Amino acid sequence: MKLIDLALAAVCAAALAVTAYMLADSWGGTSWLLDTAAGAAVLILVLLRRRWRSASAAALAVALAATVIARLTDSPQFPGPGTALALAALVAWSVPRSAYWIPVCALCIVLATWATAWPDDNGFTAVTVINAVTWTAGLVAGLAARYATPRPAA
Repeated sequence: MKLIDLALAAVCAAALAVTAYMLADSWGGTSWLLDTAAGAAVLILVLLRRRWRSASAAALAVALAATVIARLTDSPQFPGPGTALALAALVAWSVPRSAYWIPVCALCIVLATWATAWPDDNGFTAVTVINAVTWTAGLVAGLAARYATPRPAA
């Protein structure tokens, strides 16, 4: 495992733990469980992307499914900050490798987060903004890496 993967794992795990604590404190009960379990699954799949070819698709599918499940079960909005960071890293790593379907699917998750916001919310929720900002940051980082890399002369 590369150092960047270890750093991502540590930061995302810390974000998942803080989010779990905050959800348990504010929503009570097991409100933290969906975010933490789905977030951990997405993180693990993102970390496995080099070894398992379908890991990226599986991570995106888990995130989208958890977004819909959160809405259907009146759970806190998903994906939370830890998962959003893992997805942003996935977007950033995919762009330099011309896997453009990953950022498009991740954008669909951002849109699903917005579309599944609670009906009484006006405008964008904090979760939607966090997801949009991290997606944009991942895309910018990936594009910067793509265009900063010298290309061989033809």
